[in-house]
Amino acid sequence: MSNSTVFETAHASVIALIDDFKAGEAHYLSPSYTEAAVRQDFIDKFFTALGWDVAHNYQKNPFQQEVKVEKAQRQEGSQAQKRADYAFHLAPDYRTVQFFVEAKKPSRTLRQNSEDYFQTAKYGWNSQTGISVLTDFEEFVIIDCRTKPDLDTALTNEIKYFRYTDFRDVDTFAEVYWLFSREAVSAGNLRLYVEELEHSRSKGKRGRQGSLFGGGLSIDDSFLEYIDNIRLQMAQAFYCGNPKLNPYELTEATQRTIDRLVFMRFLEDKQIEPENLLHNIANHSKPWHKFISESKRLDAKYNGIVFKPHFIDQNAFLGADQDLFRDIAADLDHTNTPYDFNYIPIHILGNIYERFLGKVITVSDGKIAIEPKPEVRKAGGVYYTPKYIVDYIVKYTIGAQIAGKSPTKIAEMKFADIACGSGSFLIGAYDYLLEYHKNYYNQYPTAAEKAGCIWNAEHGVWVLSIRQKQQILLNNIYGVDIDLQAVEVSQVSLFLKLLEDETMTTANEMQVLFHEKILPDLSGNIKCGNSLISHEILDGELAFSADERRKINPFDFAMAFPQVFRRPESGFDALIGNPPYVKVDDKTQLAFFKQHFHYQNYQYDLYLLFLERFYGLLKTGGKLGVIVPNTWLQSVTFTNIRKHLLNSYRWQKILHSREHIFKDAVVDTHVLIFDKQPLQASTCLMSNWFKMKRLRPISSSTKNVSTRKVASSTYLPPPLRLICLTKLKHNHKPWQIALFPLLELNHFKQVKVNPSKRKTLLKQNPLLKKTSPSRKVLIGNRCCAAA
Repeated sequence: MSNSTVFETAHASVIALIDDFKAGEAHYLSPSYTEAAVRQDFIDKFFTALGWDVAHNYQKNPFQQEVKVEKAQRQEGSQAQKRADYAFHLAPDYRTVQFFVEAKKPSRTLRQNSEDYFQTAKYGWNSQTGISVLTDFEEFVIIDCRTKPDLDTALTNEIKYFRYTDFRDVDTFAEVYWLFSREAVSAGNLRLYVEELEHSRSKGKRGRQGSLFGGGLSIDDSFLEYIDNIRLQMAQAFYCGNPKLNPYELTEATQRTIDRLVFMRFLEDKQIEPENLLHNIANHSKPWHKFISESKRLDAKYNGIVFKPHFIDQNAFLGADQDLFRDIAADLDHTNTPYDFNYIPIHILGNIYERFLGKVITVSDGKIAIEPKPEVRKAGGVYYTPKYIVDYIVKYTIGAQIAGKSPTKIAEMKFADIACGSGSFLIGAYDYLLEYHKNYYNQYPTAAEKAGCIWNAEHGVWVLSIRQKQQILLNNIYGVDIDLQAVEVSQVSLFLKLLEDETMTTANEMQVLFHEKILPDLSGNIKCGNSLISHEILDGELAFSADERRKINPFDFAMAFPQVFRRPESGFDALIGNPPYVKVDDKTQLAFFKQHFHYQNYQYDLYLLFLERFYGLLKTGGKLGVIVPNTWLQSVTFTNIRKHLLNSYRWQKILHSREHIFKDAVVDTHVLIFDKQPLQASTCLMSNWFKMKRLRPISSSTKNVSTRKVASSTYLPPPLRLICLTKLKHNHKPWQIALFPLLELNHFKQVKVNPSKRKTLLKQNPLLKKTSPSRKVLIGNRCCAAA
């Protein structure tokens, strides 16, 4: 069926709905006609006409349904939290929401109810969904969800407004069809529309209905700003009551308090705990004491690092001022806040926490401040790995290792990120494992029943029990970070992922049936330490203070993870991550690295040290998947690390991007997928160029990689080499060097080279040879042209 025929059929179906509504308009606009009825009679059918399988006539598997429909209805006038009525996705990504639809009954005049606009914008903003729909069928409103929801100004979030009779006009219907139909969303129309709104925002333009596309922060920027402000206020209060606390203890105290508040809100929004948790704290006569007592109650139920006894729980610790803490708890109460943790993706929380961890509390002359950590300031900021990069790396490392294996076999496998930060890669790995197990057990129902899966009668599928999720986490996921706060946040993030699809019923059943706490103890899996420095550094002649020891934080993998390194095939089955990119300046650490690392050149950068360190931690046949700067591959000075990687691994994939992957960062990076197998005489390497987020290949090549060629000279994929040499041919000027970043081939910067420097240049770079009369040679990230 042609596109025009599909459109015409959809329009005819909608016109039939318009006729039906018009014929019974008096009944449909009466208060007795409910939201549930209008959904069934009109809204479901409207979006079915737009090509979505709303009734799940074809997409029977609840794990693979593009339209998630909320069946439970809130009683009118209730203050209880409500879920979005419809969430639309695109296969095979059933987690990323393309847009929400919020339904109301037709007797409710939408433009007179800012609460409805606020609610719709809140769903979209928290899930980073650009626009959504508010409708009672009689009215159809497109809502801008890109700015922080505010009840007082919610009506200005309106982008376009239609009445149902407007859709008789073919052009008017086309506006909605080519935006929200499955065909249109699949073609990227919705994404492009939001990008146009962003373009309008940058110019400060007003939309057709007068709303200003500008101002306001994204969910991650806004929540980071919010918790930073809370951190400062609490640090000042804690220091006032406990002046002997040092900056490290102040950072730890505020971190634990914020973690608990966030976790409580998460439990509320997921409806695992009663929704009045923070409300009761805010309205208690002594909010801080109520907070501590609730923390103890939740520790008895949940376990995990968040609510474990801490020095902030002690009577000797003077907590936050009661009025201050009342305000904080009231502000976080779900009835007052724009934040909804049911819709904030776990990886977005990880992004927020990653940046949160980049700052520490300082004390100077009794004044409290929040400042970037020295290493963060040196690196130019905190750069959180985008989810699509995490997913790619996990798929081709952990996904490849577990493919076709049974849960019993997978239980023996160990996967780690040894610079885990807030846990973005660990969350991605855990999520992949949960999905694999869920699909496996639905394919083999007999095994599902034996393994303790729970039968979901409503959807007709097997789901993982909390106990199974616990075991997968304990069996498979490992992490290390030098920062204790990062270790805490990683554990919290994994707990949030474990509880993501749970309910109050399933959580309570866990305690009743098994008399066990809901969260596992991850102290044996996620540890604090320096992945690059062992305890040998303490055996030398230098004496270290307590602060210096804490800063160095040496770590022994064999002692920390005996379950990984004392098995017959020692080592991890896969290592994944995004190691830090920071030059090493500390003289003591440099001396250690020079003694214990053998494949570094003159420049010691942490990411290069990690590239060497990975080998000793991987088992034979293990997979390495990381995102790192491309300098190790492009610079003529890094021959040692190239030789090491070539002799130690089979290179499977190198993923390049023509755009900067990290927001506000100028570093050029690429993804490496390697197998810990000796390189053969030659091995086949896939080299792919892609566009951001969708990972759509621009070009790819397969080539044989040899030790001699890559270690002694610069490796570049053939398409890139051809482009570079073509540009040289057309842009050649004698006695000049064209300098450019590897992935930005359209921008050349010409730098003159005088004759005296020419001899030095040729002498220092043995790759410069008389290859042609014009001597055009490509080396590293420099393009040289000499007469």
